[in-house]
Amino acid sequence: MKLNLRRHSNRTLMLILSLLIGFFLASSSYAEESPSFSIGAFGGFASSMTGEAVKGYEKTEWETGAAYGGSIIYRRENGLAFELLVEQFEMQLVEEGEDYGTLIVKPILFLIKYQGMPRYQKGVTFHAEIGGGFASSEMEEGDNTKGIDISNDDAFLVEFGGGIDYFLNKSIALTLDGRFVTGNIDSKWEGPGGSEKLTFYASNFQGLLGIRLWF
Repeated sequence: MKLNLRRHSNRTLMLILSLLIGFFLASSSYAEESPSFSIGAFGGFASSMTGEAVKGYEKTEWETGAAYGGSIIYRRENGLAFELLVEQFEMQLVEEGEDYGTLIVKPILFLIKYQGMPRYQKGVTFHAEIGGGFASSEMEEGDNTKGIDISNDDAFLVEFGGGIDYFLNKSIALTLDGRFVTGNIDSKWEGPGGSEKLTFYASNFQGLLGIRLWF
């Protein structure tokens, strides 16, 4: 038991030291005077992270779809930044191969993040973020939902993730992001046979490429 505790303590110490060294090296590579405002655009895919797409319907699933949008960032000199992000992601609902339409979600998110900047105006840096916001959504008609009126409630979504920035120069950067978006969407389906309330599990992972302009 003493040996296990000693090993655990050593691993914890090594982890803390690694994080401190990494933070020091990262901080030393950033410019003291950096751009403070940015606009950007991005695009990629959204892939479901849930076992079932609709609560209580185990055979439902989401097909991977498109994700795209844009954002504005305000960055302070210490790397703390605030981002207002608007996007749209889409996932097709299927059950045993049958098409039940495409869910289109349009979030508006506020994020708190760490945003690195290159010391010599170009090079690779990183960023990390967490935040949330509200999303409206709609369901496009599918082969098996013709004649059914579908209405979705607005939903609260949480987003966290990170990525890398490759600065071509002081003003232009290419970005690569991995984001996790989590949340559920309540929906009401009304048709000739009556109505039913459903819950969509909308949590997904997004892989995104983008470009940013810094001022």
